[in-house]
Amino acid sequence: MGMDVSLLFLELSNIDRVRILKFLEGRKMKLSHIARELNFSVQETHRNLQRMIKVGLVDRDKDGSYYLTSFGQCILTLLPSFSFLCKHKDYFLTHDLTRIPRSFLERIGELARTRFAPDLFTAINLIEAIIREAEKYVLIITEHVLLSGIEMLSMKPPGIIVKIILPSRASLPRKAKVDNRAARRFNVRFLDSIDVALVQNEKRAGIAFPYLTGEIDYRGFLVEDEEGLSWCRDLFQYYWDKAKLIRDAV
Repeated sequence: MGMDVSLLFLELSNIDRVRILKFLEGRKMKLSHIARELNFSVQETHRNLQRMIKVGLVDRDKDGSYYLTSFGQCILTLLPSFSFLCKHKDYFLTHDLTRIPRSFLERIGELARTRFAPDLFTAINLIEAIIREAEKYVLIITEHVLLSGIEMLSMKPPGIIVKIILPSRASLPRKAKVDNRAARRFNVRFLDSIDVALVQNEKRAGIAFPYLTGEIDYRGFLVEDEEGLSWCRDLFQYYWDKAKLIRDAV
């Protein structure tokens, strides 16, 4: 029998119940242990557990230990997405995530451990640092070509993979001092429109989203954990597969 989603959100609206859910992930625990570890009263812990049993998030085995149901584990897996969006509510009120594929929006919780770059100066420094530190590869999606970034890329040793996605009419800055032999190693593809800005190496990434007007805001998020990096790599590959190859573009 199904359940109205409003009932689920009612149970998740209580921070104590959410803490219990997170505490039970991957383990079974007695009532007294849960209450002690979370510094809750036994009575209140019991009440919250009974509420979550009623909606199917938690169950109890024959030994009296509580555990997450498979349904509860699925719900817990989705919570980071809500947490990430709520944490940066002011940012997402003025930025458009609907331009990225829905499958990535549904996985947005994988960016939960990112840090926000609050201004353009910080964002540019981050872009330059990611390019400078790259030892294996650099992945870039950008609407505007950063002069210093292109110059640093052209000085990278031959073994480093460089993949760049640009708007169809993009060109290098006229003042760029580029080693043409190195530049020919760039793998460049083109899209009619750019939905995100991304720069990534094997250890770090920066991801930024467009304003509601469609213009990319290069203030964004620093990604350093493997889950977030995997999200960024997958997103880059999605756009790379869509992009058009133009010979001698650089």
